[in-house]
Amino acid sequence: MKLNSNIFDKIRIKSPAALKKQAEEAMVPPCQWAGCDLPAKHKAPKGRGFEGQFWNYCTAHVQQYNKTYNYFDGMKDDEQAAFRKDAQMGHRPTWKLGENGNVHVGASRRSAKHIDDPLNVLLKKEVRSNAKHGRNLRRNELESLGALGLPEDATPAEVKSKYKILVKRLHPDSNNGSRANEDTLNAVIKAYDTLRATGFC
Repeated sequence: MKLNSNIFDKIRIKSPAALKKQAEEAMVPPCQWAGCDLPAKHKAPKGRGFEGQFWNYCTAHVQQYNKTYNYFDGMKDDEQAAFRKDAQMGHRPTWKLGENGNVHVGASRRSAKHIDDPLNVLLKKEVRSNAKHGRNLRRNELESLGALGLPEDATPAEVKSKYKILVKRLHPDSNNGSRANEDTLNAVIKAYDTLRATGFC
């Protein structure tokens, strides 16, 4: 049978993609420009004070709208400069370094210990008390005690004694010149130096 025969009926079926595109175009709202009924495929911002709100325009009218659009329309030059400066910080309030963010500029400075941090996530210090030492231990002190294999309630005398034992045991001279324990020895020395620097012992 010839395809151009009068008897042959040509059947054309649209592809699913074409049908989907046609359905999407049917759902497009009409242009909001006065007197225009074309489909509005483009969004145009309404302007300052209406952030997140848009006009729906056709291609020709969105181009015309964009040519005259000015977000800063009606603002003075100094207001525009201040707005642009604030935009760099996302229009969030800022304070000078060392000032309390909860009060106005010029308030007295507060130390980091006044931060409300019930889980001790930010400060990570003074987490446990050492009754024998008479004060709370800092995080680095706790880590140093752990490196020496001592409990949290160890006394300064116990720290010094344990340090001497570990240094003698791990030193290459006590191990026939072997440097296998060098990393552990360095960790012990660093831990002891930290405890001395913090005034623990």
